[in-house]
Amino acid sequence: MVLETQRLVMRPFTLDDEDIISELYGDSDIMMFMPCGRLTDEEIRAHTRQVVSDWDARPQMNYEMAVIAKADSRKIGRARIHMDYGNDTAMLGWLLVRSEWGKGYATEITRSLLGYCFDVMRVHRVCALCHPDNIGSWKVMEKCGLRREAHYVRKVKYLSDDGTHWEDELEYAMLDEEFRRM
Repeated sequence: MVLETQRLVMRPFTLDDEDIISELYGDSDIMMFMPCGRLTDEEIRAHTRQVVSDWDARPQMNYEMAVIAKADSRKIGRARIHMDYGNDTAMLGWLLVRSEWGKGYATEITRSLLGYCFDVMRVHRVCALCHPDNIGSWKVMEKCGLRREAHYVRKVKYLSDDGTHWEDELEYAMLDEEFRRM
């Protein structure tokens, strides 16, 4: 599976992509709104092996892709679809290196993932989650037509150097019929 947009290519992660995973998951600013927090080198190696092996799982639940800028072939992020086959639902996610924030790439990624989920995977519902303070993420979701369905209070346990703490979470979603009307 390879997805292309005007400026991006999204393709399955390989073991050679540990560099971009390290850049993303090792950056505390990028990981600020991720429950797992910044990963260690060992955790990054394990995560890389896991997301690569996920492509061989049957049924496949996790589709993690490297995001490549077409203009210069640089790896600039990751895109993800996680399937819940029992509920015919896909959950989207993305991360971008800091130098690429504010350039519209997250919107481009999200629109492409929505199209793939509804047109190819034929899901009933797509959702995405984010921390309420992650304004950039929820603005992308709204720009792409997802609607806020919930604000969960202290739902997610976040790990940090100081231990664990509970944080709120927003859930956005879109149904297939809503996608078709856009």
